[in-house]
Amino acid sequence: MVRVGRFNNQSEVVREALRRMEREENSYLNPPPLTEEEARRCFAPNAEEDGREHAMVRDGQASLRRRARKGRVTFENL
Repeated sequence: MVRVGRFNNQSEVVREALRRMEREENSYLNPPPLTEEEARRCFAPNAEEDGREHAMVRDGQASLRRRARKGRVTFENL
C-alpha cells in the first residue's frame, strides 16, 4: 500500500486497518433493528418446533422420574 502510493507510511496503513476492523466489529455487534415483518417471522409460533421442544421436556422429565424411582437421583444432587 505504501509502495503503490495509497498511504505515505506503514503507520497510516495500520491505522486504516484498525479503523476498518473497528467498523466491522461495531456493525457485527450492533446490527440494525429488526423490521416489524422480520420480528413477526422470528417470533411467530412454530407448531413443529414447539412440538419437538415439548417432546424433549417430556422425555427429560420421564428420565428423571425413572432415575428417582431407582434411587439414582434425588433433588439434593440435581
